[in-house]
Formats: sequence, C-alpha cells, structure tokens
Amino acid sequence: MRRIGAIVNPNSGQGRGAQLERWLKLRLGEELDLLELAEGVDLAGWARHEMSLGCERILVYGGDGTFRAVAEALQGMDIPLALVATGTNNNIARALGLPPDPHEATEIGLTRNAKWITAGRINGYFFMEGAGIGLEAELWPVGEAVVRRRFREVLEGPLALARTVPAAVEIELEGPDFHETVSAYTMTISNVAVTGAHLPLAPDADIRDPALYLNVYRSLGPMGTIRTGLDLARKRPVRPEFVSRHPFMRGRIWASDPLNVHADGSLIGTLPIEVESIPHAVRVVMLDPSEMTETPNGPNDSGEGEAEPRGASGPLSSPHFDQPVGRPSG
Repeated sequence: MRRIGAIVNPNSGQGRGAQLERWLKLRLGEELDLLELAEGVDLAGWARHEMSLGCERILVYGGDGTFRAVAEALQGMDIPLALVATGTNNNIARALGLPPDPHEATEIGLTRNAKWITAGRINGYFFMEGAGIGLEAELWPVGEAVVRRRFREVLEGPLALARTVPAAVEIELEGPDFHETVSAYTMTISNVAVTGAHLPLAPDADIRDPALYLNVYRSLGPMGTIRTGLDLARKRPVRPEFVSRHPFMRGRIWASDPLNVHADGSLIGTLPIEVESIPHAVRVVMLDPSEMTETPNGPNDSGEGEAEPRGASGPLSSPHFDQPVGRPSG
C-alpha cells in the first residue's frame, strides 16, 4: 500500500482547508498520513519521519504563506511536494500552472511528476514569490488590503505615493555581473511572474529558472507613477520604458536612505540587503508549459484569506530550465 503525506492549514480560506481535510481522509483512507499546521509543529522532522516510512509524496493544502513555510522547512529534501491552493492570492499555484479547483489539483498532485524549482533568500529570509524595496514595500500591504477587502487600509496607498522621493541606490549583481547606481522610487525582486495582489511585475518569469530577476523602476515622474499604478491596477505589466530587468544569482543593494524591504509580504527591515537565488530548493508537482491555462485571478480569488500558523518552521525566459514530530492523524 502506498503512503501519502498531507500538510493542511485548516485556517486557510476561512476554514476551506479544514473542509478539504475531511474530503481528503475519505479520498485516500488508510494511505493518508495527515499533519495539521499549528504553532510549534516541526515540519522538517515530520517530513523526515514520513520519508523514512516510505512516503511517496506530500500534499500541501494552504495558500502562498503556508507553502513558503513548508518549502523552507523541506528545502533540499528529495520528496515531491504537491500544492493544493486554498489561500487568497495563490500566486505560487499560478506559477506552477495548477487549476483553481482543489479536487482537480489534488488528483494532479497524486499522479504527476515533480520538478525542482527555485527560491530565494534575502538577508537570511527565505522567500518564494519575491521581494520589494522602497515604495513597493510601502504599497504591498495596500494591495493585500484590497484583496482582503480591508478598505480603510487602502488609504495608505496615496499617502505612500505622496511622501516617496527617489533615492540613490547602488546595485551590485553576480551571474551575470552588473554594477550601477540608479535614482529609483522602488525596485522588486521576482521569482514568479505574478506576486502580491496579482501584480504582473515580471510577466516572463519562470519559477524553474535558477535566476532571480531584479526589476528597477526609475524616477517615473508624476505622470509615469500614475500610469504605472493604473497599469498594475488593471493587472497589466509595467511599460518597458518605466522598468529595466536584470537576471542574477547573487546581489547586494544599498542606498543613501534606509528604504524599507519586504519579502513575500513580510517587512524584514531596511537596506542594505544581500540576496541570493536557491536553485533546486524543493521538488514540486507542476504542469508542463503546454498544459498550463491562464487563471487570471488564481484559485479562490474571493478575498478569503489564510492564517499562517505562527512558529511553523519551516525572469525572463532562461536556457537553464530543465520541537517534536507532530503526530499524524487520519
């Protein structure tokens, strides 16, 4: 009898994860070893225990935050992960080409092959989607507030635009080498095409690509800032005249001002930063590009959020493609 592991965030999608947990127990029966995410759960220890028992693969039910925690904990482990997205933005599921229906995504996760994908690390913080510096770090919470319908917080957007001025930013990248000082309002680091509140910041990015991508938004001027904001609000890519993109494997960025920095939506500090790509971070089930269908808003675009458990441990096209153990239940 095969053995399938499953990690479920029961709070994702306002309880959607818990509902799917009940269905999953019926679907897999005795083949299933299930772990609910909770504070203090040792994800890495549980996964190693499952591997020692011959676990074939691990399903992950949750949103982007849940998957980030699982991927960090299981980084480098040679066991397939299969994401079933039940969160708010679900940008990672989009990058993997997975369908929005959780039952269909489960069947894909149980039957398809897994591929190694890339992650990143910025000042020691592990991320899957990307990071933002300067104005983008200020506006990320605003985008999240729109998606989650916290409209009072949306008022912070115009205030952030009003108080932001360009800063002299020093950029030093490796793989390939790039060194320049720019005057910029903001910049982003992308590992997937669409990040945050479904913003297409790097339309050609591929999560299989070992490189990360730095997107530099230079001093746009008042009209350029407005046009860029309108484009992103309409889910359109930023116009080429307003952004330059640079692939890299490692980089250092510092500035004349202590600009704020976020990674995957978490404010992690201010410049300076050191950032690196983590190729072959985790093996994940994904569809082939020819099978992928565009899901403009991603799974569960209802604004229903997920609560990431506290204490859970956890581009452009490229030719490079190719704490005790939690007691399982069910």
